[in-house]
Amino acid sequence: MNATMLRACLLATLGWAHTTLAASSLTLSSAIPPQSLESALEEFGQRTGVGVAWPPDVDVHSVHTNGTRAGLAPEDALRELLRGTGLTFTFVGERTVTIQRLPQALTETPNDAPALETEEVVVQSTRWERQLTRQPVALRVLDPQTLEDLGIKGLPDVGALIPGVDFGFFSSVGAGVYTDIVIRGVTDRHGSSTGLFFDDIPLPAARSNTFGRALTPYFDLKGIEILSGPQGPLLGANTQGGAVRFVPRAPDLESFGGLARAEWSTTMHGDPSYEAGLALGGPLVPGVLGYRISAWYRLDGGYVNLVNPFQCTPSACTILNPNANSLTNENFRGALTYRVAEVEITPAFDYTSARSGDSPSFYTYLSNPGAGQLYNGSLIPQPFSDRFYLGSVKVSGNLRWAELDSVSAYYDRAGDLTVDDTESTKWGDPQTGWGNPLGPAYPVSYDNLVTTYTRLRQSMFSQELRLVSPIREAGVTWNAGVAYVNTHDTEAYRVVGQYVPIVGGPLDLPGSTTTVEDRFALYGQLSETLRRITVRAALRVERDQYRASSPPPLTYSGSDRATLAIPAFSVFYMADTDRLYYVSTSKGYSPPGVDAALPTCFEAASPYPADTIWSYELGAKFGLLAEEPYLHATLFSAHWDNGPAITRNCLVTHIPGTAMSRGFELRAGAPFKELRASFELIYLDARYTDTLTDDTGQRLVNDGDALGTPPLVAAPLNVLTSLAQSFSLPGGYRATVRADDVFHSHNGGSFYTGITGPYYAPGLQADPATNLLNLRGTLSLMRPALPSHSERLDLSLFVSNVFDAQPTLLKRNKGVDVSTLYYATTFRPRTVGLTGTWQF
Repeated sequence: MNATMLRACLLATLGWAHTTLAASSLTLSSAIPPQSLESALEEFGQRTGVGVAWPPDVDVHSVHTNGTRAGLAPEDALRELLRGTGLTFTFVGERTVTIQRLPQALTETPNDAPALETEEVVVQSTRWERQLTRQPVALRVLDPQTLEDLGIKGLPDVGALIPGVDFGFFSSVGAGVYTDIVIRGVTDRHGSSTGLFFDDIPLPAARSNTFGRALTPYFDLKGIEILSGPQGPLLGANTQGGAVRFVPRAPDLESFGGLARAEWSTTMHGDPSYEAGLALGGPLVPGVLGYRISAWYRLDGGYVNLVNPFQCTPSACTILNPNANSLTNENFRGALTYRVAEVEITPAFDYTSARSGDSPSFYTYLSNPGAGQLYNGSLIPQPFSDRFYLGSVKVSGNLRWAELDSVSAYYDRAGDLTVDDTESTKWGDPQTGWGNPLGPAYPVSYDNLVTTYTRLRQSMFSQELRLVSPIREAGVTWNAGVAYVNTHDTEAYRVVGQYVPIVGGPLDLPGSTTTVEDRFALYGQLSETLRRITVRAALRVERDQYRASSPPPLTYSGSDRATLAIPAFSVFYMADTDRLYYVSTSKGYSPPGVDAALPTCFEAASPYPADTIWSYELGAKFGLLAEEPYLHATLFSAHWDNGPAITRNCLVTHIPGTAMSRGFELRAGAPFKELRASFELIYLDARYTDTLTDDTGQRLVNDGDALGTPPLVAAPLNVLTSLAQSFSLPGGYRATVRADDVFHSHNGGSFYTGITGPYYAPGLQADPATNLLNLRGTLSLMRPALPSHSERLDLSLFVSNVFDAQPTLLKRNKGVDVSTLYYATTFRPRTVGLTGTWQF
């Protein structure tokens, strides 16, 4: 590209950058004095609410700025801070900018020269930026605009739309309250394999290897960050596959602003959905005290009918409750930030709840998804409610030679679930079951009902202290910290039946398990940059222990402890501003634990040991400027050992032995004037690498069996293709038309569940190949077309699941009993809706 073309490209970019930055805040209320550029940029970010970051090859620590005067718009203030430094800026998100060097040809241009736009999205959080030494690891940041464009409402949508991330729930336990998130195929291990974080706070798993449905909502977020690969050295236990972090918007000490959102949609063969949210923030005392509050409500209309399974014909069933699986989510958040001298104190409170009237699963033998007949033949509704409170206090202080951060949090959660457990061969007569000719699991009347009531109560206290050195272009940087987490979990069940043949009468069997877990860790990281090479090493030493007990009749008492050393090592080579290469290795782990007693299975609690995983990555990034095509490629290989012995109950199986997950990731894109095209592909090969038997010679797993318990296995090939065409319209309007197509291939196995024997339910298969197409058209109105107090208004018309794909997903039966009564889920049928978002 010659100089003339480059300048024309820059001038075209300036219009967008100017509009976006002008919309990010009001004017600076006070001047930023001369100081190091790093300190000035951090002060600028705190005052404007604009996140500022920079790559390792950009020196902002030793560079001095003359500051900027009060009364400037953020764009002008940032340009003035960078005057004479040879640096420029560009937006990579709605309120996120990155600092970069001007190309050599532009270093002598006037200071109001337009900024280059980079495609590379930077980490939004100070903690993760600094702990990862601002190196481009396997990180995906979904900023607010991306969340809006993709129609992401939370983790289920992340799993459906983002390659390499799978999110599913156990359809066999009624309402689907037990969920699982998997990154890069790392699944079926002891404990949870993916860590969830809200801001800097770890959210504990709801049970030994799953999360529940009360997940942090997407509303009023700075973004969602997805880290792939083990994150044990810095983020701790249960991050063998990776971590997902929800980043909330922080209080603003300098300017007022907010967000209002409303949505309405209608689903084919289902009920309408509604959403409303409002967030406000700003200074109570400018420069000293600020606040941010938000409230959000969403109702997802149901599309699965509760029917009478005894009144069905080949074409239809008697519907008792149409579209019964509606889901309601609510969230409230409030936060204050108080600044005194070099210290900021931020107390915050969050409340989140999820409620559903019935299960999203349907019976495959009763249903015809292609015809819109999704029938749930349970004998009772299966509602659930799930809520949590999260209180936290963050303290951040500048010690000049380092930044000191403290994060204290308390988490309290309650979940209640009702499950129709009738459809299991264990309850009926050993030969005839309930007497239904369809099979032993099929009931013959409502009198056969067996109900399981589930109660989860969970609390957590966490405390983390860390010191982070200033980030430098060259030399040594470091961070170190200490972390403590204490969790209390009580998982209780009660199984009730009027008459159960296997016990020869009525059944009323309770069971519960209480587990108290303590984790204490010390961690540190060193990074040194010499010219274009950065070397990074990290180590975490953690002591984990738990105590678990269950009262009669399923009595259990046990404990375990483990001390683990978790290292990581990486080397980065920045060939130039347009090319980056890196190699890294890291370790992840899950501590020992216990699966709760299950009266549903007449089983006492069962312990499982710790497991560890090693991951290796080789990556390259070409084309870091958005006005040029880009290609990011990563090769990865993960290997881990899950202990020598199988542990299982009727809901969870922990397969022993070694396994591996390897593959590659590609991200590519190119701009064509107002058209942007992007392509993401992830290939996974996740398999067991041993053939193991039990003491009797019964095979447990074969070398080469696909990793996971079908249907909860990763798709080998995942592809996301996106096209977005923008149009500039008169009057300050801008229109964008976007299409996103997601493909997941079928995992053909083989699977260990195909081994004949007493351990596994036969006949389970992976999901079929799926393809999901979403369309969205957005009309945006920005200042100055709106009144001066406003920033941006977006109106979007969207169509989700354009072709109304209705594949049978997560198909499974209950337990290891031989049963042909299968449950399954599917995509939400075609949904058309309208969204309005006002940022002010």
